[in-house]
Amino acid sequence: MIHYLIFIFFTFIFSATYSVGDKINMGHQNMEFDICYGSNLDPNGDGVFQLAELNGDLNGGNYYVTVIEMSASW
Repeated sequence: MIHYLIFIFFTFIFSATYSVGDKINMGHQNMEFDICYGSNLDPNGDGVFQLAELNGDLNGGNYYVTVIEMSASW
C-alpha cells in the first residue's frame, strides 16, 4: 500500500504540463522573462522576452516556428 501511495505522490510531482504537439496557453505565453544577454535580438526592444512576441496572432502577423527542448541529466 505504501508503494502505491509513493508512486501516486511522485506521479503528481513530476507530471508534465505539456506533451508533444500541445499549444502553449495564453497565460504561459504572456509570462515575462528579463533578457540578460542579447537584448538586441528582442523583437520589440523592451528588454523583456515573452513567448507571445513570437505569436503571429498577437505581434502583427510575424509568425515563427518555436522548438522548445528541455533536457535534464539526473
